[in-house]
Amino acid sequence: KIIKRFIFTIIALFFLFPCLTKAATELSAATQNPVVGSYVYVQLEANYGDTLKIKDFHVYIDYDPTYFSLEDVIWIRFGADKGTEKIEQGRVYIDKTSGNWASGPIVQLKLKVLKAGFTEIDVDRNGESYYTNGDVMAQTMAGIFINAQEPSSDTLIGTLYVEGYTIQPTFSKKVYNYNLTVPANVTSVNIGATKGNSKQTITGIGKKKLEYGANRVKVIVTAQDKSTRTYEIMITRTDNRTGDTTLKSLTVSNTSIQYNKDKNVYEATVSKSVDSVMITGRTTDPNATLTGTGTKNLNIGLNSFTLKVTSSGGKEQSYVINIIRSNEELQTIKKSSKLLSLKINNLVLDLSNDKKTFLYGVGKEYSQLSIDAVTESTTATTKITGNEKLESGINLVTITVSEKIDEETEETTEYKIITYKNPNSAVVIKDFNNVKGTTDFLYSTTSKNTQTIPISLIKSLKENNTKLYYNIVNMSNGLLYQLILKNNLPETDLDLYITKTNDSPLTYNINIPEDNEITIYVEDIYPSDTEVKVYSYNEELNYTLVTDGVKVQNGYITFNSNGQKNYIITTIDLIKEQSEFDKLLNKYKNIIIGIIVSFIAIIIICIVINKKNKEKESKEPLY
Repeated sequence: KIIKRFIFTIIALFFLFPCLTKAATELSAATQNPVVGSYVYVQLEANYGDTLKIKDFHVYIDYDPTYFSLEDVIWIRFGADKGTEKIEQGRVYIDKTSGNWASGPIVQLKLKVLKAGFTEIDVDRNGESYYTNGDVMAQTMAGIFINAQEPSSDTLIGTLYVEGYTIQPTFSKKVYNYNLTVPANVTSVNIGATKGNSKQTITGIGKKKLEYGANRVKVIVTAQDKSTRTYEIMITRTDNRTGDTTLKSLTVSNTSIQYNKDKNVYEATVSKSVDSVMITGRTTDPNATLTGTGTKNLNIGLNSFTLKVTSSGGKEQSYVINIIRSNEELQTIKKSSKLLSLKINNLVLDLSNDKKTFLYGVGKEYSQLSIDAVTESTTATTKITGNEKLESGINLVTITVSEKIDEETEETTEYKIITYKNPNSAVVIKDFNNVKGTTDFLYSTTSKNTQTIPISLIKSLKENNTKLYYNIVNMSNGLLYQLILKNNLPETDLDLYITKTNDSPLTYNINIPEDNEITIYVEDIYPSDTEVKVYSYNEELNYTLVTDGVKVQNGYITFNSNGQKNYIITTIDLIKEQSEFDKLLNKYKNIIIGIIVSFIAIIIICIVINKKNKEKESKEPLY
C-alpha cells in the first residue's frame, strides 16, 4: 500500500506541476570552441515554465581559473529585476532574494580564454530557490564543456591578382614579391585576393590609385593568432612626361600634414615638447631632384621651411612648410571611426578582433532594434539604416561611423547587424511534445545534434498544410541555418539536422526530405552578391547540380533540397558539360567501334589471303 501511494503521489505531481518536469537551470555559450586570447560569453538561463514566476534564486557558477579569467558580469535583467553577484577565484555566486522573475536569460559572464584544452563550466544550487507562490523550485542543472583552441597561425594567402593584368612571376602562395608594368594612361588598378584560411583577414586589396613611376602595393594577411605575412606588388606606371616638378609624397613627422598635389603651402601646430621634425619627400619624376628635406629643429613660435623640386629640364617648383611650436602642451583628440561598445536590446555584443558583422534575432513583436552604439571618438557621427521597420525573415541593419580626419579626408567604418525576425504566422515552440494547432510553428536551438520530429507533428503539418521552421541559431538568436518542413513529409519520426563538415569547399551534411527549403549563412566564405552553385553527392561521389547561379543576399543563400544528405556550395563547376562532338560520339559509340573492328578484320583477312596466294605461287613448278 505504501508503494502504491508513493507511485500515485509521483503521478499526481506530474499532472499538478508539469513545469517541474522540464525545469532547468543551464549554461550556454556563443561558441564552445573559442581560441586562446579571445572572449567567450557564457549565459545563465533559468527555464521554469511560463505559468509561475521566480522569487528566490540562488546558484553559483564554477570555472577553471587556469583556463579563463573573468572580465565582466553582465546582467541581462535591469532595475528591480537585477540580482546580485559575488565573485571568488573560479566561482561566481548569482543571487536574487525577492521579486517576480520570468523564465529566461539572467546574466552573461565575459571570460577571457587563457589556454587551450578541454574543460567544463558548471552551475549548481546555492540553497533553495522558490516560486512567488512559495513552492520550492525542483531545479536541474546543466553546465557546458569548452574545448579551447590555439589560434591558427596560417598566413599563406589563397590567391593574389591584379584584375585585367598578369603579374610576374606567376602567382604562388609562397612567393611574396611581384612586378607589373602598366601604360601611362592607366590611373588605377583593382587588387584582388582570396583567403587561404577562413580565419584570416586580408588588408590592402581593392582599387589602388597609380602615380607615375613605381607604386608599391602591400597586401597583408593576418592570421587568427595575429601573426602577419606581407605580399608586395611593385606596379610601375609608365612615365611619359617631361619637366614634372610635382611631389609623389611628402611627410612631416609629429604633425598631421598630408600631401595634396594641388597644394604648395602646408601648416601645422605642435606641442612644446616637439623640438624637431623629419621632412621627407619623393618626386613624381624619378629624374627630378629634391632639396630642403631632413631633420629640422624647431624654435618656439613660427618655423618656415622650403623644399625645392628641379626637373631634369631645369624647371623649378617650391613647397613651403610652416610649423608653429606652441609654448604649452596641446591636447590631442583621438580620431577614429570605430565603435567603443555596442548594445542591441541591452545585449552587449563582442567587438574584439575588429569584428564588424553580427547575427541577431528577435521575436515577431519587434518592429525595430534598440541600438546603443558608443564611438571611440567624441567627434565621430553614426548613421543607422535598415532599422526603421523590421520585416519577417532576414533584415540588414547597418551602423555607419564617420570621422573627419582632416579637411579633405573622411574615414568611415561599417557595422552590420544581420537580424532575423520570427515569421508573423509562426507560433514559437520549445519542444516537439504535445504540439497542437493549425498555424505554422518555429523551433530554435543552439545545438547541432540530431532532433527527432515526431510523427504526430508531421501528420499535423500535412493535414493543416502548415510549416515547421527549424532554426539553428547563435547565442544572440541570430540565424545560422534554417530548415523549413512543408512538402514530401514521410509519416514516420524524422531525425532533422544540418552540420557543416568542411570549410573549403563549403560542405554540409543535411537530413531533410526532398523539395523542402534550406537557408544557410555563408558570409564568412562568400560575400554578398556572389553567385554560387549548389551540388549534392552520393556515396559514390557522383555530383548532382541542385541549383545554379544562387546569389548570396545579406550573407545567406536559400535553395530546395533534393533528398540527398551531402551538399557542396561553390563557385566552381564540378560537373563538366559535354560538347556537341562528345554528345555525338557517345550516342554513336557502339556503331563507331563496330566499324573500326570490321575494318581491322577486313585488313587481317586481306593479309592472310595475300600470304596464302604467295605461298601457292612459290610451290608451282617452273616450266
